[in-house]
Amino acid sequence: MKRPLFMKPGIVFLFGAVLWHATASAQDDIPLLTPEERAEVDAQTDEFNLSLRPALAEAAKSTVRVWSGSRRLSYGTVIGDGRRVLTKWSEVTRANGRLLVESGAGDVLEARLAGVYPDEDLAVLETDGPALTPVKWFHESPALGGFLAAPQPDGRPAAFGVVSVLERNLRDTDKAFLGVTGTLDFEGPGVKIKSVSPGSGAEAAGLREGDVILKVGDRTISGLMELKNSLVDISPGTRVKVLAMVGPDEQEFDVLLGNRPDVPNVLGARLRHMERMGGAISRVRDSFSSALQTDMRPNPDQIGGPVVDLQGRVVGITMARADRTRSFVMPSAAVERMLETPAMDPALATARKAQEKKEAVPVAQPRARIVPPPNVHDRMRRHLSEMERLMDHMREEMEALEGGR
Repeated sequence: MKRPLFMKPGIVFLFGAVLWHATASAQDDIPLLTPEERAEVDAQTDEFNLSLRPALAEAAKSTVRVWSGSRRLSYGTVIGDGRRVLTKWSEVTRANGRLLVESGAGDVLEARLAGVYPDEDLAVLETDGPALTPVKWFHESPALGGFLAAPQPDGRPAAFGVVSVLERNLRDTDKAFLGVTGTLDFEGPGVKIKSVSPGSGAEAAGLREGDVILKVGDRTISGLMELKNSLVDISPGTRVKVLAMVGPDEQEFDVLLGNRPDVPNVLGARLRHMERMGGAISRVRDSFSSALQTDMRPNPDQIGGPVVDLQGRVVGITMARADRTRSFVMPSAAVERMLETPAMDPALATARKAQEKKEAVPVAQPRARIVPPPNVHDRMRRHLSEMERLMDHMREEMEALEGGR
């Protein structure tokens, strides 16, 4: 079998440049390339894109662009009988006129918003005219490191990359909540409780400020991150044994885990800047109930289309471009489970979204009025959440650097 050009010795650097260049904007420059190297990269980029076309061909038939006038809003995936399109809701809400759906074959169809899945930021459009080609889902999730690609309607690649994190729930309120905050400067083994949330499982079980958590189940707790990680694979509603030092004695507590509270995510300026490094990102890019993480780099107006593996099987749809190193894909099985449930009426979903946005924005106060300080526990949770996300970013950057050595 002939070895692909990009795998031959001496082409490794250029292949890396091809991977970067094929997903970057046409006006971006690749640093440190001579004109000769640039020409070689351009030639190999074309060759690489052509090599992907067979895998993308079938899924491209079910990929459409969603327009409002001359403005492209998103991509979409044709579902059902070929007259419905699944697409990104937050992008569709930017429409300021009628909706149009364009297929790779050149068909342009009138469309209307028929239903919304607001918790996943997805919308269903209904089209008028001839039926398009509905997608064929493949239920087996790709493996860690598996290659993924997203087609354009004409069969060219919109983005490609690999699976960097397997399927998981990104919704904080679906995660287990113990109900304690820890002291940051505690130097002993375990986590010393700084506060216990009222109404939490920890409070009901009898844990108090000053107690030191040593174990959760069979897992020894060495610090705050270990305490957080001990709950990752446990569902809300589960009872866990918590071993803690109460004064000089060890005591075991039976704790019923609850759901994490819905605390507004107020990103720090540094974290917001990090998320936007490397290009435009989706306005809604987290809190999905089921998502694979990948290093694909689709544009925000290319979100909503199908994603395939190397065999051309549709393993999911693009959900969001989160930052320069992360995008999210909803696996096919999760998409089908969602579609089996009723979609929300668009008017109701829009009203709910407006209400949530209104509640998230603090009301301006007169300058002379003294505003009481926010709840300390809520503020601490927000800060801890920001620190955790920043640490996740730093860890991914370090792993990427180590992998490139």
